[in-house]
Amino acid sequence: MSTMGRIGSYIGRGVRSVSGNLNPFGGAVDIIVVRQPDGSLKSSPWYVRFGKIQGVFKARENMVNVSVNGVEAGFRMNLDSRGQAYFLTERNMEDGYSLITRTSEQLATLNLKEGKNVVVFTCSKQQVDARIYLWRWDTNIVISDIDGTITRSDVLGQFMPLVGKDWSQTGVAHLLSAIKENGYQLLFLSARAISQAYLTRQFLFNLMQDGKGLPEGPVFTSPDGLFFSLYREVVKRAPQEFKIACLEEIKALFPSDRNPFYAGFGNRDTDELCYLKAEIPRGKIFTIDSKGQIVLNRHIDTKSYAGLHGRVNDMFPPISSVRRLQG
Repeated sequence: MSTMGRIGSYIGRGVRSVSGNLNPFGGAVDIIVVRQPDGSLKSSPWYVRFGKIQGVFKARENMVNVSVNGVEAGFRMNLDSRGQAYFLTERNMEDGYSLITRTSEQLATLNLKEGKNVVVFTCSKQQVDARIYLWRWDTNIVISDIDGTITRSDVLGQFMPLVGKDWSQTGVAHLLSAIKENGYQLLFLSARAISQAYLTRQFLFNLMQDGKGLPEGPVFTSPDGLFFSLYREVVKRAPQEFKIACLEEIKALFPSDRNPFYAGFGNRDTDELCYLKAEIPRGKIFTIDSKGQIVLNRHIDTKSYAGLHGRVNDMFPPISSVRRLQG
């Protein structure tokens, strides 16, 4: 067996051992819905994928049921031969033209509540879930990379939690919680594959440090399959390709005259590149190095997440004062 084959086998066994009813190599990316100034709604793409292992792709089982907060939605998704779910337009059913989002009117029928909503996708005996976050058009977003940023390393940060080892950066839960308490929304961004979305959410929101957990927020992973995502990050060393495109999709949900991205945390030069592309000022891009030190403007600015926590009201002032400055 090739090296990649062995890696795939180990990953598959690991996912099966912890994912319960969620089948391996399936998953769904979280969704952001933004309420516009006129009350209409815009949604990020609905990326949903089902695994092939349990034979879900029979012709009679190519429809995906959708429910939000336990209530069946008024629409379903179709499933292609690769296991990807999509919407068919009403006008183009014959030629198979597909969409991966919903109109404002369709989103309104979901009766979303402000903040987090749970969406479940079911096809045959397989089920995957995600979260839909309903935000206002004037939301200020703080982005955090995951591997090497919340975790202490890119690789071990993915696998050590699977065997019960805490591999998180000291103080990250307290810092991000303080940022959320000041009125900012957290967005977690990772080049991990869509099949790792469930485990990534489980890791993030079960993480506890001195009684403090990470604040909840949408988790955006690559919509691509496991091996292509690994190839892009490990072989091509170009995770920014996905991340830049993802942030552009999110920015497009907001009015064209404002940038929702306030700050970004990462651990690589590629993270800084992504945040600069998203028009985050250099003074709000925080890079944590291998020693757990924060680098700001390419200089050691403070010793750790804990050190930044002590300055949180200066670096992340309460959102009411930010809106006064913007207004």
